[in-house]
Amino acid sequence: MNIHDLVRELNQNVGATVVQTMAGVKDRTSPYSWAKPDGPDPRPAKEARLRLGYRVWKTLEMAEGKHVALAWLLGANPRLDEELPVLCIQQQKVREVIGAAEAFVDDTYAA
Repeated sequence: MNIHDLVRELNQNVGATVVQTMAGVKDRTSPYSWAKPDGPDPRPAKEARLRLGYRVWKTLEMAEGKHVALAWLLGANPRLDEELPVLCIQQQKVREVIGAAEAFVDDTYAA
């Protein structure tokens, strides 16, 4: 998926502040800039975080709906040592956060 389309979809569904947090940027306008078709591309590390965040969000959204997916991203998670999944995405804890999301969707959530 084109990074601009991906960021636009994330902005619309989880909000620019969550996108900013996922990417690990301080500039609040970055998610809006990245969402523009002719806007700048995020740097490779930030793009990797955004793609991870999108994958996790989409996994949850397809199974549970967008409101549950957003709540999951922002809630302390026992499978992630009570860390917020959005911060695990920022730290690129790929296996851990994908595993936690899949466990939630598969209803094998007990730690």
